[in-house]
Order: sequence, then structure tokens, then C-alpha cells
Amino acid sequence: MKYENMINKIINADCLVAMKDIPSKSIDLILTDPPYGINYLSPWTDNHDKIINDGFAEWKNNLPLWLKEFNRILTDTGCCCCCCCGGGKTPVTAIFTIEAIEYFNLIQTLVWRKFIGLGWRYRPAYENIIILSKNKDNYNFYDNSKKCSNVIDGINQDIPQSDEHPTQKPVELMSKIIQIHSLPEHIILDPFAGGGSTLQAAKELGRRFIGIEISDKYCQIARDRLRQEILL
Repeated sequence: MKYENMINKIINADCLVAMKDIPSKSIDLILTDPPYGINYLSPWTDNHDKIINDGFAEWKNNLPLWLKEFNRILTDTGCCCCCCCGGGKTPVTAIFTIEAIEYFNLIQTLVWRKFIGLGWRYRPAYENIIILSKNKDNYNFYDNSKKCSNVIDGINQDIPQSDEHPTQKPVELMSKIIQIHSLPEHIILDPFAGGGSTLQAAKELGRRFIGIEISDKYCQIARDRLRQEILL
């Protein structure tokens, strides 16, 4: 697919295939919620569809492939911001970070305090968001408030319905990160678009975007969502 035809579109494909058509150093911000390698099943609904590439072995094997391609297509000052699982028995954040610093500089590990979750004993209440860049000192950062904390409070997790993506992130959360790390003329990529939260936030903030989603089902959900919310 020609790159210019990808702008403001949601592409139903494996991101490793679709990203081959994206020129080097052409993406200003990668903001995404990739698989966590934990075979996630939603405790909120009866939607027990497995997330593609979410088994631990396949996730770990894919990590360097994803990160290498992210590095290629990102501009020299662009940031790569990836949501990671918070806590649990699989050290997702640690594994992801160790692999990521082979390709990027670690800028910050954010803690998104989402609410007290379901479960027993230690109940999950946060997720990490890993902020990466090519250059450790020169990267896109546009919050001049001097109050930009590495803890995000006041944005609760979306509770998915049975017909929604089971791990969809709040548009408000994605909007916050987009405003910190991009400008209106920038292009934002979500290679694991899911239900389209990043893309909706990008469109509402006047950014151009590219969404890639491997699942036919969730690609259509994202397309319908943007068509309804954004009138694409």
C-alpha cells in the first residue's frame, strides 16, 4: 500500500507486514497498547476471544521484531510510548523494557493509576506506560506546565462491553500522551489499534494517524467507532 494512502486509515493487517510500507523516519509518535504475553481474558465480560500474539512465547519472539521496525520508522526526535501490564506474575514491564533499550533510550516509566481492579490479595490498580526515544536528550516533549508527573491520576479504565476490545484504553489517557509528545502537524501510528482509542484521540486533537489492527473483528469495530464519533 502506498504510504500516502495509509494516512488517516485503519489497516487490517499484521503490523510487521504493514509497517514495511511506511518510510523510514516518517512517524512522529508511536502510541500503542501491544499484547502483553499473558494470554489475557477479560474478567469484565463473557468475551473470551484470545488476543492475537498474546501467548508468552510468541510475544517474546515478536518483541525485537516490533521494536526494530518501530525504531526504523520513527523520526529522530519522535517518541515510542507503549502500554505495559501492571504487576501480575509475568514481569511484562521488565521484559519489555530490557528488550526495548536494545533499540531505544528509556525516557520514563509512567504509572497510570486506573482504579482498584478485580481479583484476590493484591488487586491490580495500575498499568505502566513505557516512554522511549532514539535520542536520550532531544525528543518531542511539549508540556510546559512543569507539572508533568510520571504518575497519571484521575483517568479510570474503560470497562469494556462484550462487543468491544477487552483491553481498550480510555481516549482521555491517549489524548494526554498525544498532547505531551506531539504537535498538530505530526503523524501518529498505533500498530495495535484494537478498538481505536488512540486513533480517536489523534483525530479529535487534529493529528494525522495510521492505525494497524490484525483482527478483522476489532478493525471493523475501530472503523465503525471513528465513523460514528469522528464522521470519517
